[in-house]
Amino acid sequence: MNFRFDARKATQVAAALIQREGGELNIMKLVKLLYLLDRLSLARRGIPVLGGDYFSLKNGPVTSEALDLINAGTLNGFATDWADFISDRADHGVALKADPGTDRLAESELAMVAEIYTEHGRKTPFELVEWCHRNCPEWRPVTQGRHEIRVEDILEAVGKPQSYIERIVMEEAELRQLDALLA
Repeated sequence: MNFRFDARKATQVAAALIQREGGELNIMKLVKLLYLLDRLSLARRGIPVLGGDYFSLKNGPVTSEALDLINAGTLNGFATDWADFISDRADHGVALKADPGTDRLAESELAMVAEIYTEHGRKTPFELVEWCHRNCPEWRPVTQGRHEIRVEDILEAVGKPQSYIERIVMEEAELRQLDALLA
C-alpha cells in the first residue's frame, strides 16, 4: 500500500529545503531528505507528507514521483507547478526560482521539515546515502534496477505493531474507495 503523491506539497517541501541550503541543493541530498521526511511522518502520524511510491535504489531509498519531478519537472508527463518554482537539474543540483509558499503544509509538517534538515542538512549526499543504508532497514541493497518499499515495510522498520499497520492499510483502502465513489 502507498499513499497518493501530492506534487504541490512536494514542490513546497523541496523549496523549503532548498531555502535552508542557501538556494541550491544537490539532487541526491534532496531526494534523501524528501524520503526521510515521509519516513518520519509515517513513524509519527501514520501518514506521509508527500506520499507516493517508494523504492530501494543502489544509492538508498527514494520517493519515485519526487525523483521524477526533479529529473523532468513533470509527473507522468503531466505538468505540475514544480518548474515554476524549482530549476531544471544542472550540475547535480537544483535551485529555487521563486517561493511557492507553504499553504499546503501543516505546521506539524513544517516542523518535521525543519527537524529533518537540522538532523541531516550538514551531511554530504554520500554521507546521507550511507546513513540511509545503515538506518533504514526497509531499504534493500540492489545492484541494478529497483525494489519496491511498501508503506507497511517502513512502518514495520520504525517499530509500529502489526495491528497498527493493519489499521493504517485499512483506513487508506477505505479512503481510496470513498474517492472512487466521489469521482
